[in-house]
Order: sequence, then structure tokens, then C-alpha cells
Amino acid sequence: MNLPTGESAEQQRASGFKQDLEHLRQVPLFQNLEYECLKLLTMLTRKIELIEGDQLMVQGEDDGNAYLVTTGKLESFHTRDATRYHIQWYEAGQFVGSFALLGTSIRLFTVEAVEKSTLLRINRIGFQKVMQKFPDAMMRIGANLADEVSGWEQDQLNRADGGILERPELVLGISLL
Repeated sequence: MNLPTGESAEQQRASGFKQDLEHLRQVPLFQNLEYECLKLLTMLTRKIELIEGDQLMVQGEDDGNAYLVTTGKLESFHTRDATRYHIQWYEAGQFVGSFALLGTSIRLFTVEAVEKSTLLRINRIGFQKVMQKFPDAMMRIGANLADEVSGWEQDQLNRADGGILERPELVLGISLL
């Protein structure tokens, strides 16, 4: 008797792993990492699914995780005096929360799903164990993070219509840290 010709569970896991590895390979923070290091990071990721209204991060908490959005859309916002201030949208391919991988990082913003979303979660403890095995990777990640911060700040200057330079302390100077 012949079995149906669908993929086996093992083939599906292998295919999912390859897809997750490819997703992580596209993250600017992980550019130019050794393949073995990226493989270990991929093994540590966990796929999570959110529905509209689920909170991924909560202002004032340290969850120790970073996330890669693979499908869907999220919103980050800051709440002050019961008023919710929109910060940014996150969509497929965007990585959020990278500072949490490096150490304690109290969230200044809440991130919430605005539609059904799938993400890959990387935990700080697992990330740091991988970095112990690949110490050169931490140097590359540090350089990538500096490039991202500097690029973000340059984008802010490029988009400025003059108004941003009247109160530059609101968004500029991060690359001077």
C-alpha cells in the first residue's frame, strides 16, 4: 500500500528551519555572521502567532526577547497620562527589540498586533550563549548595530523639513552615545 505523497513531518521541519534561517539572514543586525552561528541562532528561535490586540512587548517591562516579523503588522506606541502616542509600524522583515538581546532593556514602548501576525522570537539567554561560542560574532553585531543607529539618525536628518533641527534633542544624537 502506498502512502500519500505529502511532505513528512521531518521534511516540513527542515523546510521551516531553512525558511527561518533565510529570514534571520536578512536581518541587518545579523549580516556577515558565520553560517554556523546563524544556524545556532535559528535553532533557538520560536515561532509565535499573535492576533489583533495581542501585546508583544509592554512598556515598563523587560521580557528579554527580540522579534522578527515574518507576517502581519504591529504598532509601537508610548502611553503617558492615559494618552497613547503612536511611534512606528512594523511589518514583515522588520526586527524589533534588538537591545534586549544585549542586556537588561526596560521597554519604553508597547508593541501590539494590529492584525494576525507571525514572528520569530529570540531569547536573550540563548542569544548570549551563542555569542559565547562565537565571540567574533558579537563584534560584528556591535558594528551592525552601530551602522543601523547611524543610518536611522541620518534618515531622520534627511527627512527633516527644518522642524526637526529646531528640537534636535528629541531624535538626534543617539550615534554620539
